[in-house]
Amino acid sequence: MGVRTGRVSTGVTTGLAAGLAAVGLLEALATVVGVLVTGMPFVAARESFLLTNATVGTVCALCGGLIASRRPRRPLGWLLLGVAVAQTATAAVTPWLVRATLAGDPTAITATATVYSAAWPWAVGLFLPLALLVFPDAHLPARPVLALLLANGVLQVLTFSADPYPLATIPGFAPGQVPPAWSLIAIPGLDTSLLGVATNVLLAATYLAGVVVLVLRYRHGDERTRRQVLWPLLAAAGTVVVIGATRTIWSIAAPGTGFPVISTMFVALIPVAITIAVLRHRLLDIRLLWSRAVTYVVLTASLVATYVAVVELVTRLLGPADGLASSVAATVVVAAAFDPVRVRLQRLVDALLYGDRADPVRAVSSVTAQLADGAERPADVLPAVCQALKLPWAALVEDGELVAESGVRPPGVETLPLRHAGRMVGELRVGVRSGQERLDPSDRAVLELMALPIGVALHAEALATAVRRSRQEIVGAREEERRRLRRDLHDGLASVLTGVAFQADTVVTLSDGRVAELGESIRTGVTGALADVRRLINGLHPTALHELGLVEAVRRHAQRLAREDLTFAVGGTVGDLPAAVEVAAYRIVVEALTNVARHAGATHVEVAIRCGDGELLVDVRDDGAGDATAWDPGVGLRSMLERAEELGGRVRAAPSLDGGRVEAWLPLGAR
Repeated sequence: MGVRTGRVSTGVTTGLAAGLAAVGLLEALATVVGVLVTGMPFVAARESFLLTNATVGTVCALCGGLIASRRPRRPLGWLLLGVAVAQTATAAVTPWLVRATLAGDPTAITATATVYSAAWPWAVGLFLPLALLVFPDAHLPARPVLALLLANGVLQVLTFSADPYPLATIPGFAPGQVPPAWSLIAIPGLDTSLLGVATNVLLAATYLAGVVVLVLRYRHGDERTRRQVLWPLLAAAGTVVVIGATRTIWSIAAPGTGFPVISTMFVALIPVAITIAVLRHRLLDIRLLWSRAVTYVVLTASLVATYVAVVELVTRLLGPADGLASSVAATVVVAAAFDPVRVRLQRLVDALLYGDRADPVRAVSSVTAQLADGAERPADVLPAVCQALKLPWAALVEDGELVAESGVRPPGVETLPLRHAGRMVGELRVGVRSGQERLDPSDRAVLELMALPIGVALHAEALATAVRRSRQEIVGAREEERRRLRRDLHDGLASVLTGVAFQADTVVTLSDGRVAELGESIRTGVTGALADVRRLINGLHPTALHELGLVEAVRRHAQRLAREDLTFAVGGTVGDLPAAVEVAAYRIVVEALTNVARHAGATHVEVAIRCGDGELLVDVRDDGAGDATAWDPGVGLRSMLERAEELGGRVRAAPSLDGGRVEAWLPLGAR
């Protein structure tokens, strides 16, 4: 039942999306029919925003229908469908409003003016701001924000419905030239000047909030979100530039005649960009589009400004009669500056979007500097690789296994071999930027240069790992051999010498004279040899470890160091340990406890020994009169560090305001 209900629900939402899109398209068709039937002049269709409303509404119907049918649970598609229905409704009644106004038919004027003024403000005042706030896939904003946007939509409708001359932008439709077109919902006596200012300020604030939300989502979003946000931002920026440029040029060329309304049709680019961002954000490399767009917009504006400035300067110097001279001078300056400015500007923009791929030396230097200064392993340079080329992901692979990665892996990945002395030592895998099917040749050229030092570093790390593993095996084998020798000496030679000593005692007891003296001499020599053997046995492997185990041996040593003003607490449980690890841990703890007893001035020491995550962990803390200054590395501290390093472990020993602490981590794999 659940599956069937889900299918029915999906079918209903798809049908509803198609229905709303069809309404918008039918309204657009009705607009075309109305223009043809009424014989509406092109200038009237242009200056009344009919072309803009019809174009934006049609595009939103198509785009909103696609998004709502593919992503029915997200509000974005439905909001674009709302824009479509509202915009095209105004466009559909515009020809009939023009005809009724020219004919002076009050009934037709009122009916068409009501739809004209009440439909499109919802698109501008509610649906579009909401679309910005929910893009690309966020939920609807909080209820207070929704209530504010809804109230603003109502205020927009009331403001425009109170205007008796909604077609005043058309030549011949100014106040006094045609009868007023009052809407049915117009409020008599409403002060539209104050209300218009208030609602426009609120409208501007909602759009600004939408832009701020987009910027924040770009800054804090993942790579996919950033690619999506760049699409509507590029469309919005392009629309603002086109409309702003046409208004500026028009105000200079034909002041007092308004501005070309036709430029507002570029608003239709925004729903197209939104649709691409939601459904096909990898269609093109949006960063490349941004790079070229920003470069040529800034370049064009700079050259136009330079041209105007040179013309003005030459005209002032030579007089207005020399217009040709000023034009020629400006053209020469612009032609001379065009290519150098373009190259430098393109390089700057590309650096912001693609990193240092245009400067391979700088890109490789960032990696080699990290290897030389701060990177402990080749994997540590992966963030620098991503940053240098603005790549979404990079990883190191060795022997077919992923060693390390940085960033978020995209669908497209390319591999570069890492070689040393002609031998394959690993792979560098990088993610392809969103919108690209493969890496750009310049990207690959830079990465191939980066692969050289990374391959050398990876080979060096492999050699260091092999040396470290070999040393650990040697140390482990040495301690195991010492343990075996200790056992053999204890069970063999020491037992024999003990027996000889007993026999010498017997000889001394049962004889006298010269024989007794000889027996005494034998007993003394055997006792000395036995003491030497026992010292040798303890040196090979501490006797306490052999007899008591690590934790109890440490506890016994602590008891020997205890005084009235110094107490110890030893805790922990460990199982069977490798000989090398057991001896190193014991020697480190003994050295740490000895240092505390001699130098720390402590009253209490705590020792914790435990196994975890393939390591033996040793922690020695004391409450001595510590300070924040580092300990001088003496013989004891160096001895602890060396014992840990032999096994591939590490030791951290430092003072604090609460006392001192020695921590050791010894890998249990050292056998």
